[in-house]
Amino acid sequence: MFLMMVIAAVAATHNQGERRMTSIDMVNDFFTCRQDTDLALITFLKDARKIATTVDAKEALLMVFKTLKDSPDINGVALIYSDEYSGSTEYRQFLLKILEEKQYHDGRSAAAPYKSAAMQVLETIRTYPKPIVGGMAGDIAPDSLGMNLALDLRIACEGTTYFLPNLQLGLPPSGLLSFYLVRSLGSHRATELMLTKQKFSAQEALDLGLITQIVSLEDLENTCLDKLRQLSTIPDSTLVESRRLLQPDLDEVNDYINAGFNGSLWCVNRLRT
Repeated sequence: MFLMMVIAAVAATHNQGERRMTSIDMVNDFFTCRQDTDLALITFLKDARKIATTVDAKEALLMVFKTLKDSPDINGVALIYSDEYSGSTEYRQFLLKILEEKQYHDGRSAAAPYKSAAMQVLETIRTYPKPIVGGMAGDIAPDSLGMNLALDLRIACEGTTYFLPNLQLGLPPSGLLSFYLVRSLGSHRATELMLTKQKFSAQEALDLGLITQIVSLEDLENTCLDKLRQLSTIPDSTLVESRRLLQPDLDEVNDYINAGFNGSLWCVNRLRT
C-alpha cells in the first residue's frame, strides 16, 4: 500500500476539562512520521528524492506537514535524512529523467513537477509556525543538503558525507544548493567548494558553518528532539516573522532553481551533439 496513516485518539484529562490527544503514526513508500511526546519525527527513506517527482508522495508529505501544523499536541518537527545518495550513475539518471525535453499535455516541461514540489516545500518551511530541525546521516545528495539549509537548525551524525557530483557528470551545480551555499558562504567560498570538491565530510560542513552540530548516529534523533524543545519556547508568530527576516525571498530561490535546470538542459543538449 502506498500510504497508510493511523491516528489513535487517547483521552487526556486537564484542569479545565477533557480533550482528546492524537498520536500520529504514518508510513508510506518514501517516508515515515511518528510522534515522540509533543514532537514529530519525519524520517525519509531510500529513494525519498522521488517525492519531488511523484505527485501523490509530495501531496502526502504536505498533508503530514499540515496535520502536524494543526495539531495542538505537536510543538516541533524533526526531518531525518539518511543514505540518500547511491552513486553518480544513478544520480545522473535521476537528473536526466527530470531534464527530459518532453512536454506534458498542459505545456509544462518534465522538470515542472520537481521545481513546483521544491518551492511548495520551501514555502511550507518558511511559513511554518513551529520549529523544524534537520538530522542527517549517511550519504546526502546535493538537493537534500540545499533543502536542509532552509531549516532552522541542522544536525549531522559522524560519518555523514555530502556529495557534489554535478560537474563530474557534465552538469552545472544544483540550483537549490547553489543558492543556499552562496547565501551561507559568500560567492567566493561557495564557488571554491563547488569547483574543487566532489564530496565533503560532516566535519568540513561544521567548519564551514553549514551544520550546527555533529553527534553519534545513536544520538541523532534525541539531539534533534532536544533542539526542538529549546526552540519550541519561541512564540509561533515570532518564529514565522524571524524566518521572514532571516530567510531569503522565495522568488530569488525560484530564479536559481530555474537557472539550474535551464543550464543543465543546455549542457545535456551540448553533450548530445
